[in-house]
Amino acid sequence: MRSFFTILLACLLTQVSVAQKKAVKKRAANHLPDIEVYDLSGTHTTLGALAKNKVMFIDNWFIPCPPCFREMDMLHKLYFKYKANRNVSFITICRTDSGIVKKFIAKDKSLTGFRNWYEEISGRKDFKLPVYFIPGCNQKIYTGTALAKYTPDDKTKCPDAQFRFQGYPTIIIFDKAGKMIFKRTGFGLNENPDIYMAQLDSVIRSAK
Repeated sequence: MRSFFTILLACLLTQVSVAQKKAVKKRAANHLPDIEVYDLSGTHTTLGALAKNKVMFIDNWFIPCPPCFREMDMLHKLYFKYKANRNVSFITICRTDSGIVKKFIAKDKSLTGFRNWYEEISGRKDFKLPVYFIPGCNQKIYTGTALAKYTPDDKTKCPDAQFRFQGYPTIIIFDKAGKMIFKRTGFGLNENPDIYMAQLDSVIRSAK
């Protein structure tokens, strides 16, 4: 009899454990993950620290990504609107290796082709958005026969794995409690940037 109850208790505990894991997974999918990130200067912090008591706006992108470049003008306008707002943390997370991104922003000659592509598609000559990186997600770029190749040290560290989305660019917004309130992938050729920016602006304002 004891053996029966022991087995029954073990089964119940297993079911509870599975249910708890599913609940944690569900919460994690809809809440800001407190993962380590670092900026262009190499300073490390966490998303939790950046988002403390703030609405968190995250744009996920990589080089070279035409839809990512296409949204950049809109993102700059929205960023400059909220740059000085203490209630909003506005960042981008790039999948591309930080060394490559530094050269890209500095207009290094080795990345002239990618830079020209960015300027043509985005309509901008500058790049002023704050960029962060996740340790282990450092996609390299190759010129020549292969335009780009995904070779991060750990793909599970990349934004698409961390935030569970399928394509780039993806914009995600979290409220002050860290709950996801907006998530959208893509920026099409026929996208109206003014309408999209107004939508994003509305989500940010409603979350403050």
